[in-house]
Amino acid sequence: MRHKSIPAPVRGRRSLRSRAAIALLALAAAVGGQIVAGGPARAQSTCPCSVFPSDSTPGIVDSGDPYGVVLGVKVTPTDDGYIDGVKFYKSAANTGTHTGSLWTPDGTLLATGTFSGETESGWQTLMFATPVAVKSDATYVASYYAPNGHYSYNSGYFFNEGSGAAPITAPSNTAGGGNGVYTYYGASAFPDFSYNAANYWVDVVFDNIGVPTSAPTVTATSPGSGATGIAATSKVSATFSAQLDVSTLHFVLADATGAQVPGTFKYDVASSTATFTPDSQLPSGTVFTASVDASDGWGRTMDSPRVWNFTTGTAPPAYTCPCSLFSASATPAVTNSNDPNAVELGVRFTPAINGKVTGVRFYKGALNTGTHTGSLWSSDGHQLATGTFANETAGGWQTLTFTTSVAVTAGTTYVASYHAPAGNYSYTTGYFSYQHLVYPLAAPASTGNQSNGTYGYGSSSVFPGSAGNGTNYWVDAVFSGS
Repeated sequence: MRHKSIPAPVRGRRSLRSRAAIALLALAAAVGGQIVAGGPARAQSTCPCSVFPSDSTPGIVDSGDPYGVVLGVKVTPTDDGYIDGVKFYKSAANTGTHTGSLWTPDGTLLATGTFSGETESGWQTLMFATPVAVKSDATYVASYYAPNGHYSYNSGYFFNEGSGAAPITAPSNTAGGGNGVYTYYGASAFPDFSYNAANYWVDVVFDNIGVPTSAPTVTATSPGSGATGIAATSKVSATFSAQLDVSTLHFVLADATGAQVPGTFKYDVASSTATFTPDSQLPSGTVFTASVDASDGWGRTMDSPRVWNFTTGTAPPAYTCPCSLFSASATPAVTNSNDPNAVELGVRFTPAINGKVTGVRFYKGALNTGTHTGSLWSSDGHQLATGTFANETAGGWQTLTFTTSVAVTAGTTYVASYHAPAGNYSYTTGYFSYQHLVYPLAAPASTGNQSNGTYGYGSSSVFPGSAGNGTNYWVDAVFSGS
């Protein structure tokens, strides 16, 4: 009886491995080293360049393995430079849509894309939309996804030595902590398994031209330095002279008191622009100071942080009511607190215009069970309206509409709350370290005299007069202007 030879990445799929296949792998391991047809791999003399020359061919063109798998190789540049893309050798049976990716050794995705214009077989190349800055002597993982298997391979390829030559190499199995990597855990999974030092014929396109020799600088900001009348809904951005190492980016926005504005930032590699998005609207007529500091993708740090100021305008933002403090897509950091005690949870808020509160909302986790009631209170604890939530869903935002709306006055603080009879409320610690603004509503920052994020324990609805740490319990009001 004849057995097919089964390639290396069937570890974990033992039903596919025959005795003859294991014997074949053992033989390849004994041979070791560079067993590519045509002799040892030769590095190209100029860049852009790759570990394997274009005339390299696999020992086994078609593995015969029909399962979808991510296959990869570890590479190490000897110069600072860019990885422009990913390559792989394709058998005619390696069909379907292939994606390629570049990773750090710990599985952080640096770039990805889809191969296009493929030929029936041979080397296929994906060029990333933006080249990725890579450091000399650092290790990276290049991979591609073969949705229908039938990848190419050589067993034992990286056992005795690496491949390629400066400025881009693939380390040996020992030096690389296992080379020739794979995973069967889906198209977007990081390939962190290795078996028998196999080469799956994955490669990179590397270039060492155009690497900056000086520290990065900020070439543009938005808003500009000294700008006035800036809209309360504005984002803040800085554009840099070189590609950044995002893990080093420090972006701070603070008001004139030094209080930092909470928010998130995103980095666009193509334009080398970092954008800070505040968690809520910015207060009007306020001077803000923005500061950015970072290192580029090759480890060069800015000589000093870039600092600039701008001032928000006094015109109120446009709004449409009914309106609330939090959008329908807003979610808590912790969905279920695991506190099983019955508790009233609330938020202080102040309308900027006269109007009426028509109801109360809260974010519900799946463990926050039982009958929930909602209330509106004056700041001194007088209950202005209450009701019972109906037709709740298993989780997410729930809304109670009061039988009768409550008129509220501009500049006056109120408390919206709900009662959780089984606890397990949602929360985000420290959320109200800064005021949360969605005009015409404001949730004031938590201070010693007027802490925000309120609560009160009890088996029935009580005024939530306690607070601490500015915790947001994800309670909200439904407001309509008069």
